Amino acid sequence: LACMALVMTFEFASFLRDPLDNFLEVFGFDANSEPEVVDSRTIVLGIQEMAMLQTASGDLLISKTVVDTGAAPDAEITVSYIGRVTAGVDLALVTADSIVANESGGLTITLPPAQLTGCYLGKPDIVQRSCTDVPLVQDCGKIVERLQDEAYDRALEELRETAYELELLDLAYQEAESRIYELLKNLGYTDVSFQVSDEVLPPNETCFSD
Repeated sequence: LACMALVMTFEFASFLRDPLDNFLEVFGFDANSEPEVVDSRTIVLGIQEMAMLQTASGDLLISKTVVDTGAAPDAEITVSYIGRVTAGVDLALVTADSIVANESGGLTITLPPAQLTGCYLGKPDIVQRSCTDVPLVQDCGKIVERLQDEAYDRALEELRETAYELELLDLAYQEAESRIYELLKNLGYTDVSFQVSDEVLPPNETCFSD
């Protein structure tokens, strides 16, 4: 009996620590509910080869509609971003061992693999926002902020995935080969072949949310 009384006292004390949230959870109102993306659009605005040796970039318009999955009244936002992702070959990784001269005077160059060098999302454009403030139940300020954070994270993820779908890494590598070949040809080397390293390089840290 003493143990049962102790457990009941502990449970009751836990309930009283935040009685409002605990009371609302009984009726399905969860303040920590996870947002859910219900609509998503990505429009490719263009892919551009850059003047720098190892870089290509893609511009995209990303639109995210996010809704609150809690049982409280509807909360929904639609956010658009103009995003840019860049890819390239890090020439600093090319060493003396990466360049082999054959007997005929030709060169074989092993280049590092291309990688995503940066992911950037512009200022968010909130196209549509709906939320009903309900005292003690739904604080729209906090909910919309949470939905916008979720939209940003999903947009960054989609920016990264779209770069792979557009084969931006292949474009960056081909551009690096072309620029290096033009440079070496001007120095008198016309017999130049390229090899790709088997190493896989991760995207730049800007391509992931904090």
